Amino acid sequence: MKKRLLFTLLVLALLTILGGAVFEARSAPRRKVTLAMTYIPNVQFAPWYIAEEKGFFREEGLEVVFDYRMDIDALQLVATGKLDYTIAGGDQVLVARGKGIPVVYLMSLYAQFPPAIIAKAEAGIETAADLKGKTVGLPLYGTNLLAVKAIMKRAGLADHDVQLVDIGYTQIPSLLEDKVDAVVGFANNEPIKLKAMGVAVSQINSWDYFSLVGHGLITGAGKIKTDPDEVGRLVRASYKGIEYALAHPEETFAICLKYLPELGEEQKKQEWEVLKASMALWESAYTRRYGLGRSNPEDWADAQQLMVELGLIAKPTPVSEMIDFSFIPEKQ
Repeated sequence: MKKRLLFTLLVLALLTILGGAVFEARSAPRRKVTLAMTYIPNVQFAPWYIAEEKGFFREEGLEVVFDYRMDIDALQLVATGKLDYTIAGGDQVLVARGKGIPVVYLMSLYAQFPPAIIAKAEAGIETAADLKGKTVGLPLYGTNLLAVKAIMKRAGLADHDVQLVDIGYTQIPSLLEDKVDAVVGFANNEPIKLKAMGVAVSQINSWDYFSLVGHGLITGAGKIKTDPDEVGRLVRASYKGIEYALAHPEETFAICLKYLPELGEEQKKQEWEVLKASMALWESAYTRRYGLGRSNPEDWADAQQLMVELGLIAKPTPVSEMIDFSFIPEKQ
C-alpha cells in the first residue's frame, strides 16, 4: 500500500513538473525580430507565411514582424543591425560585399536565378542574339539590371547593341502597349500573368546563361557573431516553411490568400499559377542532392567574376565570407 502511494505521489510530482514546464514554454515571451520583405505582400513569400500560420516561428520562440517597405537600403540596414533579417537576391549580396557591407546569405528560396527577358511571341525574340537593335524595359538597378547585362555579356552583345529603357515595375503594361520590344521580369511572374491574359510570349531565362541563386534569407555578419542562436531559430523555421509549402501546395495557397485579401477571382487563378511556377524554382539538381536552401559555392564564385567583368563589383570577396549554410537542417 505504501509503495503504491509512493508511486502515485511520484507520478503526480512528475506531471506537475512537466505541466509547469509546458505552461512556462507557452507563456514565455517570444523574441521579436523584423524580416524585411522589400516588396509588397506576395505568394512568393509563401514559406514565411506558412512558418507564421503553422506555428513554426512560435515553436522557435520567435515573433516575426513582416516589414514590406520597398527599401533599397535593406542590406545596409541589416548589416548595421537596424533591421534583423531581409529577403533579397544573391546578386545583391555580391554587390553589397563588393562595397564592404558585411551581409551573409543564410538560405536560398530560389535555387535558380529567376529573372528572364520576356517578349511577345510575335516579336521573334527567341535567343539573346535576337535582342540586337531592340529596346528592353526594366527598372535600371538591382537584380533585373544584372540579369540583362549578364545575358548580353555571355551572348557577346555590346552595350550599344541593346537599348535599355527605365520603365520601373510596369513590365506588363509596357509590353502590352508596345512601349518596348521586351522586358525583364521574373520567370515565375510576368510570363505566367501574360499567358493568363491570352498573350503568347517567349522568354530568355537567366539560368541558361549563368548560375546564381535568387532571393533568400540574409542577415548581417554581426548578428551571426552576437546571436547565432536566434539566427538558427529563424533559419529552421523558414526551412520548415519551405518544406511544408512544397508538400502542401493547395493549403499553402489558401494561407497566402489570407495575406492578399484584395485579390479578385481572376487574380487568384493567376497567383495560383505564379505560386506553382515559383515552387519549381525553389529546387534544383543541387538542392535535390544536398538539401533545400543550399547552393553551390562555385556558382557564387562564377557569378561574382561575371559581375566584376561587368563593372558591377570593384572588389571581389571570398565566397566563404558571403554564405553560411551551417544553420540549415541536414538533409534527411
